[in-house]
Amino acid sequence: MKETTQDLIQQGLTAARVGDLAEARSLLRQATEEMPDNPAAWLGLAGVVESLEDKRSYFSKVLELDPNNDEARAGLALVEQKLAQQHAEAVNAGVGVCYRHPEIETGLRCNRCNKFICPKCAVRTPVGFRCPDCIREVENKYYTGGNTDYVIAAVIAFPLSLIVATLSFILLGGLGFFQLLIAFFLFPAVAGFIAEAVRWGVGKRRSRYLRHVVIGSLVVATLPFLILGLFNGVLGAILPAMFIFLGSGAISVRLR
Repeated sequence: MKETTQDLIQQGLTAARVGDLAEARSLLRQATEEMPDNPAAWLGLAGVVESLEDKRSYFSKVLELDPNNDEARAGLALVEQKLAQQHAEAVNAGVGVCYRHPEIETGLRCNRCNKFICPKCAVRTPVGFRCPDCIREVENKYYTGGNTDYVIAAVIAFPLSLIVATLSFILLGGLGFFQLLIAFFLFPAVAGFIAEAVRWGVGKRRSRYLRHVVIGSLVVATLPFLILGLFNGVLGAILPAMFIFLGSGAISVRLR
């Protein structure tokens, strides 16, 4: 053992005995940095830090280096007991940890399952805050479609989107400013028709990702024209980009 490290440990313990805990922590931390495999340094540091989490960490480090250290084992047991007591008191006081983010303390609970939820997870509903799991469970009751509906949606949406993108590229491409004005009103209406065609095709069944499939079909069908338009400059890509943007918004509204 380095003599300087042993001196730091002795000086740190002496500082702790006379009540200078700040100096003791500084000296003992320096000792652990100089010789991290010295259990005496970690044991001394565990005795002068205030945080129970830090104490648990340092006592555990001592036992990792010296499994037979009775003082560290007793200290760790006492710390675990105090932490458990603190947790129980917090729960009794209406405070717990988020079930999805255990590192976040919260007093907010889901009003359906009563689990603790943090503000990140809480979803405000007309009847109070709900957790994501309960929101999903309730939503699932309204989704009656299956995986086949996604296939049907793609089969309907893709060719219709391809026809619209092709006709728009051919018929509106040479109208200059008027193409933008016409597209602004035309594309949402056409996309709404595609959404309604899909809704009819799946028997008006609702599926969680139905609108995503339809929007994806529209994007894939329009993408070649977007790329082709870019070869003619940025202005050439405006029309297909508008179809993607306006069409996606209309489909999202219709198939929510």
